[in-house]
This record gives sequence, C-alpha cells and structure tokens, in this order.
Amino acid sequence: MPNVFKNAKTISVSNSSADTVYTTPAATKTIILGAMICNKSAASRDVTVTWTDSSDSGNATSLLHEVPVPGDSSLEVLSGQKYVLEAGDLLKCLSSDDSASLDITVGVMEIT
Repeated sequence: MPNVFKNAKTISVSNSSADTVYTTPAATKTIILGAMICNKSAASRDVTVTWTDSSDSGNATSLLHEVPVPGDSSLEVLSGQKYVLEAGDLLKCLSSDDSASLDITVGVMEIT
C-alpha cells in the first residue's frame, strides 16, 4: 500500500454553501495531517469545517464550528490528531462572511 502526500485547497471560501476542499478517492483511505486557514481581511472571520461520512448516509460532522480567524492572520487546525477519511468522504469549509476573505489548505496522506 503506497502512501502519497498531497495538498488540497479552496481559495475564497464561500459563505452561502460549504465548499468541498477534499474528496477521498475510490479504494483509498486518507489521513488528514493538518489544515491552515488564512484570513486575508483586516476583520476577524468565522470558519466552519465539516467531515461528510459517505458510509453514514452522507451525514456531516463539524470538526470546527464558527471558529474565529483573526484579521490578517492564519490559523493552523486539525494538526496533532488523526482524522481518517474513507473512500467518498468529504472535507468541507464554510465562511461566515461574503467577502471571500478565507483560504484553506489541507495536507493529507492517501493510502491506496
């Protein structure tokens, strides 16, 4: 089973519907290594990150819920934990503001 390290990103996270940042490919398990959320605005913005479990009728679980990201800064999250995603699982992100000021980058390891 080879391991492949990858990055996934969403630029200008939406505030109207959650953006899919990463989808686990078929016949693959993915370990989330960490995520960096960057706020390009001077004002604080809230972010919500969810995991959608494809084996549980597509139910979503919040990993972060309306967590503030200070203005002109970045927030590293999900590091130090081991989040395992299975084939078809999704990682999504939603911003609290419509100014398109948040970017998210996620580091993962895919196991095939």
